[in-house]
Amino acid sequence: MGRVFGSTGLNTTSYPQGSQLAALIRWSLLRDRPSGTPALAENVNALDSLRAGDYALKALSYRAKTESQTVNAIEPEDLEALTGERLGPYNSFNPVSRVQIWQWCSAMGDRNPLYLDREYQASIGVDKPVAPPAMMQMWTMRDINMVYAPGSTDAAPYKVFDELAERGFPDNVAVSYDINFHRYLTEGERPHHYTTVVAISPLKTTALGQGYFVTERVEYLDQEERCFADALITYFQYRAQVHKEAGAASASTTNEALSQPETENFTPSFTPLEFSNLQTDQPLPELAIPITHKLIIGGALASQDFIDVHHNAPAARAAAMPDIFMNILTTCGLCGRYLSDWAGPESRLHKLRLKLLAPNVPGDTMLMQGQIEALREGKLVDVAFGGANSRGYHVTGSATLSL
Repeated sequence: MGRVFGSTGLNTTSYPQGSQLAALIRWSLLRDRPSGTPALAENVNALDSLRAGDYALKALSYRAKTESQTVNAIEPEDLEALTGERLGPYNSFNPVSRVQIWQWCSAMGDRNPLYLDREYQASIGVDKPVAPPAMMQMWTMRDINMVYAPGSTDAAPYKVFDELAERGFPDNVAVSYDINFHRYLTEGERPHHYTTVVAISPLKTTALGQGYFVTERVEYLDQEERCFADALITYFQYRAQVHKEAGAASASTTNEALSQPETENFTPSFTPLEFSNLQTDQPLPELAIPITHKLIIGGALASQDFIDVHHNAPAARAAAMPDIFMNILTTCGLCGRYLSDWAGPESRLHKLRLKLLAPNVPGDTMLMQGQIEALREGKLVDVAFGGANSRGYHVTGSATLSL
C-alpha cells in the first residue's frame, strides 16, 4: 500500500516549544482539569459520548437521585479497584466500507481524494477506498439499540461511570483525546477494540462542580490483531452545580441558528505541500465552519453516535445544554479534515491531541486556525491549532503529520 498506509515507527512523544498560539494550546492540553473560565462554566461540553453512551442516558435519572446527596470523597482504595481491567473485544458490525466512508466524508465536508476518488487512488497505486483516520472509533460503536456487535464481550466498557454515578457524580464530559495513528484502514478490514481504565484522580473541584478525572487507554486492532491506532481518553465525571442555570441561560442560541451562513470560507486545492517551502510559525489557512443542526445531527449519525443529546433539543437542555451539541467524534473528524485540507492528500496524520472546551451548538461558527510548530527530519511537521466559537475555544490541539 505504500508509505501512506504502512507502519511509521514514529516517535510522537515530544512537541517543540513555539509561538504564543502554540503556548496557549499546549497550556490547555496539559492542564489536568478544565479551567474556571466563564465560557467553560456556562457551557459544559457534557455527555459528549465518546463511547460513554448508555451512561449519558442514565445520567438524567442519577441526577434526580443525587441532587440532595452530600458529596463525599471516595476512598483511594475504592477508586483503585475500578482501574486496571482490560475489557474487550468490542467488535464492528460491518467491515470497513466505502458507504460509511462516504457518509463520514459527506457529513464532515471532507473532500480529500485519498478517501473516495477512484481516479486519484489509482494514480498513486491504491486499489481500495481508504478510511479517514479520525473514523477509528466509529467502526466499533454500538447500534441504535445500544447493542455491541456479535462476538463482543458482555462486559460493560464504562461501568466505572455507573459506579461513580451511583456515588453521587452523575455527569460526564469528555476532556481530552491523545491518539497515535499507526496506519490507515482500507475497505474490507474488520476492526475491534479493547479498553482499560488506567487512572482516576482524587476528588477535584472545578467550575463545573466536584468530581473525578477518569483516563482510559483504548487499543484499536484489525482482524489480524495488529494495532492501527491507540488512544488515551480522559473524562471528567462530576456532580454539576450549574445544570438548571446553564440550560436556561442560553435558550436564545437556537433561534440565532436560522440567520447563520451555511457556507465556508476556504476551499482546499489539495495541491501537495512542498516541505522545503514551509517555515516554523507559518500560519495555516483559516477555516470558518458554520455550526448548524444539519452538521451536528449529520456528524452524530455518520459517527454511529445515537445519544439523544446530539439530535433532541429537550434532551440536551435536560443535560444542562442550550441546544443539541456536537459530539467529540465530529470534532475529531473536522480537525482531521482541517489538517488534510491544508497538508494535501499525500500527507499522513500520525498523532492528534485534542482538548474540548466550550460546546459547539447551532447558530454559532467555529473558526479553525493553526500554525507550524516545528519541521523535523523525515518531512515531519508539528502543528498547533484551535477551533473557537463565540463562547471561546471549542477545541485546542496539536498534531504531527508527514508530507
